[in-house]
Amino acid sequence: MKRRRAKGNVYKLLFFLLLFLNVLVGVYVVLKYPRFFHVFERKMESFFESPQLPIGNYLQGIDVSEYQGVVNWNVVFKKQNSDSISFVFLRATAGKNHRDRFFTSNYREVKKTAIPMGAYHYYRPNESSKEQAEFYIKNVKLSSGDFPPILDIEKTSDVQSVEKLKKGIKNWLSIIEGHYGVKPILYTYSHFYKSYLKDDFSDYTLWIANYNTVKNPLPSSNWQFWQYSEEGSVNGIKGPVDLNVFRVGDRRLESFLLK
Repeated sequence: MKRRRAKGNVYKLLFFLLLFLNVLVGVYVVLKYPRFFHVFERKMESFFESPQLPIGNYLQGIDVSEYQGVVNWNVVFKKQNSDSISFVFLRATAGKNHRDRFFTSNYREVKKTAIPMGAYHYYRPNESSKEQAEFYIKNVKLSSGDFPPILDIEKTSDVQSVEKLKKGIKNWLSIIEGHYGVKPILYTYSHFYKSYLKDDFSDYTLWIANYNTVKNPLPSSNWQFWQYSEEGSVNGIKGPVDLNVFRVGDRRLESFLLK
């Protein structure tokens, strides 16, 4: 009996040792590669949550890029959609050298309407912030009635520290503000903002991605736009599309547009 009991204790010890090692590995992965953890968590939120319009005083909008292919804007802005779409965000550029394949045509078609439009840049954290800003300026000519420039930042860097990444983000924002004469809008998702940006970028208008079923995508923060789903369906757009809302409050949507 003693031998069996000792053998059982060894198995228990091995079990808890393996469990402990698994926990250590999990903690290491989260700390070492937080961006992969956050992206996975974000995708899981989207997978399990069906698109549901948040409850509140909001205006609805969409954002698109070349991943949606050719958009039939005539259909998008027909009666069944136009009553609910109050603004559109378009991807213009990514990194230091990629122009969205459909930005020119998307911008032209949306401009034919009275729907406010914004152009965003997808920031690549391993590339020069100066070159990325210059590439955006080269490709994006904003005009009256458009939103200010928008920076989309979602990942940390593989080649520099978080502090240097934040310095690069500030440099991009500064160059863009100097050129267009207006403070840019900052897009990111809730975990990334809370983990890396909240202490240094709280004075920027925020467009926050959070796909959870929550009343507030970023508590205790002055967010203005909320991307609440990436699985929306809109007539005229093939496949899923990002859904957003603008929070109606002290400022009207029109007050954010370029004069």
